[in-house]
Order: sequence, then structure tokens, then C-alpha cells
Amino acid sequence: MSRHRARPRRLFRRRPADDLLERSFRTCPRCSRDVHVFFDECRHCGGALEIGA
Repeated sequence: MSRHRARPRRLFRRRPADDLLERSFRTCPRCSRDVHVFFDECRHCGGALEIGA
């Protein structure tokens, strides 16, 4: 019986980090503040935001 420990095998590849919070906001072109992606107008300046696909 071997006395050394084998390194654990990884069954699945590690996925790259995904920052959901960073993807949930977009920048208002009028006042340059961060606005949630679901809003169609900026709550800071009232400017209309384009809905991007």
C-alpha cells in the first residue's frame, strides 16, 4: 500500500469567473451613471435608455 497521497482528479473543467452583478448594469449615455438593465429610463437624470439585445 502506497504511503503518498495522489492528487485528486478533476472531473469537470473549471469555468471562468462570471460576474453577474457586473452584467446587470449598463451606463447611462447622458449622465454616465450605472443603471440596471431592466430599466428603460435613467433614475438619476430621467434620460431614455436604449434597450440592447
